Amino acid sequence: MPPFAGDLAADVDMLLAAHHRTITREHVPRVAAEAVTLARRFGVDPEAARTAALLHDMGGIVPRADMVGLCETLGICVEPEERQVPMLLHAKLSVVLAQERYGVSDPAVLQAIRFHTTLHAEPSPLDLVVFLADKLEWDQGGVPPYHAPLRAALHDGLDAGARWMLTWMATPAARLLIAHPDLRSAWAAFGITAPA
Repeated sequence: MPPFAGDLAADVDMLLAAHHRTITREHVPRVAAEAVTLARRFGVDPEAARTAALLHDMGGIVPRADMVGLCETLGICVEPEERQVPMLLHAKLSVVLAQERYGVSDPAVLQAIRFHTTLHAEPSPLDLVVFLADKLEWDQGGVPPYHAPLRAALHDGLDAGARWMLTWMATPAARLLIAHPDLRSAWAAFGITAPA
């Protein structure tokens, strides 16, 4: 592990660079900037949003082949869907790194990190901010195909934005490898029919 840089953004960047996570290095600061913008717009703590966004993908430094085993070693519950698609575990591992390396203890920030990919049945405004920032500044290159309609949905608030995004994630266009149980819970909570 590289030494601490003294600034969270710089430290995150150094750690991602040390693990050759080039795409994530580009993605994370964009998500953090978007999270701060959304937080200010919707009355959410911008510093909490920035912290969660900077740390949301840190678990991705763990090689995918090692994620299940590491989670089991750490006593983290591994769902059957996570065994099939181990990358889904990166959020849980990001929580561990946030706590152990960066000393984050705020349950709200840790929860936002944990559910940034899937959301869940009872999301807080901070959860919604980080989830939506991650989707608006995705890591697939270029602008997401849903960018404009998601931005339009946000005119009606965070819940409306989340509902729009979750609805899109239930369509074939999302090309989900598998639906995580937390995502299924979010679909149910928002009244969205899950794909078969």
